[in-house]
Amino acid sequence: MPSLLQRSILATATILLVAPALASHVLEPDHRRILDAWLKQHPTMRLATDKDCGCEEDIQRLRTQSGGIWKPIPDYHPYVAVGDFNDDKKTDFAVALIDTTKTTKAFTLVIFNGPFGDEGKSPAFLKANLDLTEHGLFFGPPRPKPYRLVLGPYESEGSVFEPQNATYKSVYRQR
Repeated sequence: MPSLLQRSILATATILLVAPALASHVLEPDHRRILDAWLKQHPTMRLATDKDCGCEEDIQRLRTQSGGIWKPIPDYHPYVAVGDFNDDKKTDFAVALIDTTKTTKAFTLVIFNGPFGDEGKSPAFLKANLDLTEHGLFFGPPRPKPYRLVLGPYESEGSVFEPQNATYKSVYRQR
């Protein structure tokens, strides 16, 4: 019979391998593979970067400081969110992209639902021609459950993406 330590290690490993990531701002290799395949079909688009945000102080504050129940998020990236957005126990991801053909910054928000077997996967949600300067994506604690993907200006409520069958509906929530 396995020892208590062996059972504990096995249980922890099982949880880490089976449970989807709660929340992250880092694309995993499967996410990159799906996104890269989609971007090959849309060559005028690129992943938005921290510099596209114009919110360096907000990004730095989120990465290093906490306030009350808000903990630092060392891997925070304003235009990437990873988590189970639609409560199906599969990890999803959202990214903001930039259309390089536009003279002004035109962002496109795309959300891909897991699982990620097919490289030809289409986004579950796509909205183009957005001004996401000084906006960010957020998901997970300390927001209340069920966790929802949120997009908005820093220190605001923003838009919440509610799962709607195989896509999402953007709902603006006020306090």
